[in-house]
Amino acid sequence: MNQSDANDRMRARGTDGTTLDIIVDDSDSLPHGLVRLRSGVIAVTHVYCPNGHNLIREDSDARFNGYPGITLKIKGRDEEGLVIVSPIHGDDTRFGAVDFHPGEITRVSCPQCDAELPVVQECGCTPGSRLVGLYLDPELVEGSQVVLCNSWGCLRSRITDRFQIISRLD
Repeated sequence: MNQSDANDRMRARGTDGTTLDIIVDDSDSLPHGLVRLRSGVIAVTHVYCPNGHNLIREDSDARFNGYPGITLKIKGRDEEGLVIVSPIHGDDTRFGAVDFHPGEITRVSCPQCDAELPVVQECGCTPGSRLVGLYLDPELVEGSQVVLCNSWGCLRSRITDRFQIISRLD
């Protein structure tokens, strides 16, 4: 990595060994819907399902550093329910239905219309795991997404803008 790359990337290591890379530097502006916190991490202020429903509700009681969470419908082998996940990238805090088994492949969908989130690519953490995407704008532009794994407990995720990675957790 050259000096310029080192300056453009902030890196934090999670207690579970994952690495959070924030690719943009402080001078870069973020796309609409993303906010950089003082710690440098990024918070999402709105995301949309494939049918355009915003999955972040301002009136939500589930708050993460003051930001409302992302509500998802999760269906596993034996359980189904709503899960509210942190909108702060790299924070694995969640509320709601959490009785899924680690590594269990789940169906992640919109709580309003039940539309399944589109597959972006294979994840590889567990056989059959896939990275699925939420859109950053109501026009549902591919490549401008919050991407997360459908394997319960996998923290691999990223935020992209026009297919450029802004923040990545591996």
